[in-house]
Amino acid sequence: MSRIVDLTLPVTSGMAGIPKIAFYDQYPTRVQAVTVVNEEQRAKLASEGVDLLAGAPAINSMNTVFTLNTHIGTHIDAPRHFYADGASISDIPLDRIVMREAVVLDVSHKAAGEGVTAADLDRTGVKPQPGQIAVIKTLWTDRAFGKPEFWNETIHLEPSVGEWVERQGVSAVAMDCFPEKPFWLMTLAPAERGANHKRWLKAGIPMIQMLTALDRIGPKFTLIALPLNLQGMDGAPARVIGIEA
Repeated sequence: MSRIVDLTLPVTSGMAGIPKIAFYDQYPTRVQAVTVVNEEQRAKLASEGVDLLAGAPAINSMNTVFTLNTHIGTHIDAPRHFYADGASISDIPLDRIVMREAVVLDVSHKAAGEGVTAADLDRTGVKPQPGQIAVIKTLWTDRAFGKPEFWNETIHLEPSVGEWVERQGVSAVAMDCFPEKPFWLMTLAPAERGANHKRWLKAGIPMIQMLTALDRIGPKFTLIALPLNLQGMDGAPARVIGIEA
């Protein structure tokens, strides 16, 4: 029997986005039940801490409304995120991110606030083959997601990681930390701002971001990453799973 591991962060109301980006505050994440089956279900949802609209009517069915930015929680970026003429998330060939062999580059020794470099990836002894998905494992989401330090002390990827990954000819790149230097914590040169995003997306390499639970899966597995089919958009929330034979 195959073993399936969910690598996706739960989607909940109030998920904090990148600091100093106005639209995260303007459009906060909300996942809210707006109707319930009956009063017994209302009580059950309340006991589970589910976000429930005050006075949600009991109409014999439960229904939910949500607002979610395309770049919060586990998601996939498409070239259109940074390039006006870039391919949209609905244009990404699914065979690049579905049923692909993934190899893990374990840099989970990195401390809060540190950057991952190409030299760190070299030291793992793992070199992704063309067509594989490179998965960069820091365990940062597991350590800190939902806490203030997640953004305030984030582990990040240095520009050298972008170059290293592109050279391998990977099908996609996945990670569980911020993909480049955190611009809200340091002053960056113009070329450094969004450096890895720009490099990978220009090369047509989909970015699978904010994975979790990489400590529950082995160094090589089959990855399935399915973004919502948001026609013409820059990215999408995704359900990402790993399968071990």
